[in-house]
Amino acid sequence: MAYRGGGVAVLRCGTPYETSSTVVAMELIDALERATEAYEQRLVAVDPRQWGQASACDGWTVKDLADHVLGGNRFAVALLSGATAEDAFAYALEGGFDADPVALTRESADAQLEAFARPGALDRTTHHPEGDIDGAAFLRLRIGDLLLHGWDLAHSVGGDQSMDDELVAIVWDTYRSRGDHLHSGAFGAGPSGAVAHDAPLAIRLLDLTGR
Repeated sequence: MAYRGGGVAVLRCGTPYETSSTVVAMELIDALERATEAYEQRLVAVDPRQWGQASACDGWTVKDLADHVLGGNRFAVALLSGATAEDAFAYALEGGFDADPVALTRESADAQLEAFARPGALDRTTHHPEGDIDGAAFLRLRIGDLLLHGWDLAHSVGGDQSMDDELVAIVWDTYRSRGDHLHSGAFGAGPSGAVAHDAPLAIRLLDLTGR
């Protein structure tokens, strides 16, 4: 069983964002849709022979990485329904990981998008493993998980490592405020300190999150 924690093993928590504006909510849902599509493009590009090879995430195979994102999608659906973190983890595991990774991920991604798009979902308190946060803050974390793990997946198999500039900006704003958490091990080694301040934002984001 390769599931590694419902979208929180590498990208855990974020600063809560109070997002009641309909316009902002629509922008975040659109960003989730784009991040979902970009991740799927990288997932379908994986050759079945590559599932067992080492990924860019230490200790994980490419399949482990894909299972982590799949589990994170399921975890989000349960958490948005009011489940505790423990129950959401259990729900994420129940669906299994042995069937076609692409089909399972598409199913979970559709369910996640539907859950976040429900009226009031972004204002609802979710019981995240590191403390209660609103749905908008949790949505930003899911966008980050999809964007960064999409890059991890592409990097692992020699695929397209480009990232959507607007998504990069959203994720950058979410994680640059993490402070000491960036050095906690949740983001690998954390920022290297070797990337120039005027480097492209995508490069700074990868460095910020220990890539």
